[in-house]
Amino acid sequence: MQGNNDVPKDVKNVYERLTTRISEEEFAKRVNEKVEHMSGLCDEKTAALLVAHELGVDATMQIASIDGQIRTVAFVGRLTRTSPIREFTRDGEVGYVSNLVVSDETGSIRVVLWNDLAKHAEELEVGQTLRISGTVREGPYGIEVNAREVEVDTSVANQDTGVAKDKDRIADLMVGLSGVDISGVVLEVGPVRTFSRRDGSVGKVASISIGDQTGTIRVTLWDTMADKASDFSRGDVLKITDGYTRERYGKLEVHVGDRGAIEKGTEHIEFTEKITPISDVQIGVPCTVEGIIDDVGSVREFTRNNGSTGKVRNIVLRDDTGEIRAALWGEKATVIDEEHRGRRIVARDCMPKSGLNNQLELSIDWRSGLCFLGESADITTREQSGHTPPRESTDVAITGTVISATEAVCVDNGTDYVAFDKEFSDLPLNVGDEVTVIGSNMNDMFTARGISKPAQDLMLRKCAAIKQRCAAFSSTATPS
Repeated sequence: MQGNNDVPKDVKNVYERLTTRISEEEFAKRVNEKVEHMSGLCDEKTAALLVAHELGVDATMQIASIDGQIRTVAFVGRLTRTSPIREFTRDGEVGYVSNLVVSDETGSIRVVLWNDLAKHAEELEVGQTLRISGTVREGPYGIEVNAREVEVDTSVANQDTGVAKDKDRIADLMVGLSGVDISGVVLEVGPVRTFSRRDGSVGKVASISIGDQTGTIRVTLWDTMADKASDFSRGDVLKITDGYTRERYGKLEVHVGDRGAIEKGTEHIEFTEKITPISDVQIGVPCTVEGIIDDVGSVREFTRNNGSTGKVRNIVLRDDTGEIRAALWGEKATVIDEEHRGRRIVARDCMPKSGLNNQLELSIDWRSGLCFLGESADITTREQSGHTPPRESTDVAITGTVISATEAVCVDNGTDYVAFDKEFSDLPLNVGDEVTVIGSNMNDMFTARGISKPAQDLMLRKCAAIKQRCAAFSSTATPS
């Protein structure tokens, strides 16, 4: 802060709350000292807020205004979620970390506590008002604050925020949440998929579908969390701590990485699955159906436009209201055969489409669930138990949409998907990008060898760049 005319408007607004406590010259001096003390990590606006806080005046910023353009912040909010303290080792030294979710009337933000601060996280209670200062960074789940100071405001009584850490309901979840703590009845347990990282390590991903009294949701587990998928069976209660939400193909999911935790819960959860009668199935409306397998076709292989091969098998399902043809794609085509004729199954998260001769049929792909009624095991996992003999490596080429790019990159083409380490690609990959992935599968482990964006996409970019240059040239050209 130099002369009064050079003072930023935001800083002036902070000083207006302090006119009876400190002179403008002294305030400017303390703000400059704060900026210098922070070695450039603190802008003048944040320094002014910190000085005001030191003077006992609540001039802190609102959570909604915290963004990546600000280096340090001071704000006040109510504690709405906490995560367990986690111990880690770095360079031979033991460290500690814990995560909070703090909210005000404008929004919520993740706050990360390290080491000494983390050790005292268990002393905090949901509903307390916290005064927090720290540095802003782009975390794995969006903007977050690395706390430098956390102070409980004892002048404000604790309030029930309605977001207790184990009380989230599936129906209340939304895109972009972190610190998600939720419980549900296990409906399906999918197989663990593995992929090779560039450093030679193995990445893993698995999914579990759960339900509570408000709805159902898919839970995606990464790496060490994926290994725990086999600990659960249909009917168990799954308790998730510190997950985060993502959207895939318009459907909400909960993801759990190494910051989160999963375990069997002891609480009783009421869950009644919504089953759509076959006669009520409508094109384009996702549904879950229950029926008896009335007919089983043979597995057919086909070649996609990109040269890769796929599999499909048709079956017929029947209930008291009618029957419907269902197409099983990819892995699902191999988990039902003739010996299952007459068995009753639940087909979850199916997509009704117009099939052969414009007849209504169900599309059941990797996103769908299949289970026999009366058995705890999911069909896809039941067939994979026991020793699996080594299989030859097969080349894979898939052109599809990036549906996840956080823990690893997942590419889906509607019937199958592959996962691979982001380090395999020099291209910036974001959810929604169309890409082609080339690699190999061996014993269900996928290794990426190359990633590219479709030629037509690159051509469109080139055309757009040429048009932009032509427009710029036309606007600067002068008539002779």
